[in-house]
Amino acid sequence: MHVKITYHLMPWEIDYALLTFTQLKKSVYYILPHIKITIDSVLNLSSNIIDWDKSKLPKEYFIEKYNTYSLLIDKDYTHNKKIYEGDELYGHLDLQRDCIGKEFTHYMNICPDLYFSERALTSIFQTIPVVKKHFSNYPHQIIVPEIYQMWDNTWKEIVAPEFKNIPHDQWHTADVFKIRCIKNQQVLQRQIKNEPPVGLNVVKENLKWTGWFDLYSKDLYEKIIIPPKDWKGYGPWDLFSMNVVADLYNDYKLKFIQIVINEKIAKYSTGPLSTKKGPHTGYWIQPSIKKFLCINENNTKKDQRQRMGKDGNPLNEIKHSKNSAVKKRIKQLKTNKKLWKSIFTEEN
Repeated sequence: MHVKITYHLMPWEIDYALLTFTQLKKSVYYILPHIKITIDSVLNLSSNIIDWDKSKLPKEYFIEKYNTYSLLIDKDYTHNKKIYEGDELYGHLDLQRDCIGKEFTHYMNICPDLYFSERALTSIFQTIPVVKKHFSNYPHQIIVPEIYQMWDNTWKEIVAPEFKNIPHDQWHTADVFKIRCIKNQQVLQRQIKNEPPVGLNVVKENLKWTGWFDLYSKDLYEKIIIPPKDWKGYGPWDLFSMNVVADLYNDYKLKFIQIVINEKIAKYSTGPLSTKKGPHTGYWIQPSIKKFLCINENNTKKDQRQRMGKDGNPLNEIKHSKNSAVKKRIKQLKTNKKLWKSIFTEEN
C-alpha cells in the first residue's frame, strides 16, 4: 500500500501547517511499517493572487516558516516540498492533477485548517483490507471519517451520531477540542466493551463527502474524478467529483462504495478562536495575516469559484447545463473504450 497525500497552503494559512504537521508527526507512531506514505505539499506564493511589492510581509517570512514546520515530517515521510512563486493562477486543483503516479494505490487530500487525531490515518488505512475482503465487488471506493452536523440533511449519513441532534443552522459551532474529547471517550468505551477500535458503515442514500480528509481508490481518483484539465487553480472539485460518481452509479451501475468510519474530524477554523460571528467557513488565523498582504481581489479563490458556479447555481454549471463538466467527463470516459472498460461498470 502506497498512499499519496496532498496539502496545499496559501500564505495566510501558514500557521495551519504547524497544526497539521504536528498531527502527522504524532500519526507516524500508529501507522504500520508496511504502509508507505508520500506527501506532496505546496506553499502557494503566486503573484497572480498576491502583490508582493505592496505587501507588508515578504515571501521569505512564509518560506522560512514552511521549511521550519516541515522538519516535523521530513524524516518520517517522503515529503515533496514545493514553493510556487510564478505569476499564474495556481491552486489545489493543479496540485491534485500533478500528484498522480503509477506507484500509488490510494490518494488523500488534507485541508489546511482540519483537525484530525493521531489515530485517524491508521484507522482509515486499517479499513482498506476490511473493505477489500467484504466488498470485493466494489473496486471504486471512498473511505471517509465522521463529521459534525452540517447545514442540511444531505450530509446525514456521514454526520457522527453524537452530533445528529445539533440544529442544522448551528453547523458552524463545531469545537475541535470537544470533538477530540468525545472521540477519546469513544475509544475508551470500545476498549472496555472489547469492541473493534474502528467501526464502519456503508452509505446507502446520499453519496456525499467533504473532500477534507477522504481516501480515494486509485482508478477512481486517477481516471474518474481527477479535476478537468481546463480548471485552473481553484474550483468546486468536491461537487464535481460527487456528481460524476453519482451519475455513473445511478445510470451505469458503477461498482462504487462509500464507507464511513467512526473516526472524527473537524475544522479548526470554526472552533473557539473564531473572530467572526455567525456561519462561515473559517475566520481566525487567516485575517491576522491577510491584513498584511495585498491580495489581488480579481484573482482570488472566491472569484474563481464563482466563475465556475460554486457560489451561484453550481449544479446548473457543473451538472445540468448542456456542456456541463460532469457530462463532459462521462462522455470522455465512454469515448475511450479501454478506459470505459477499466472503470468496472455493470455495462462492461
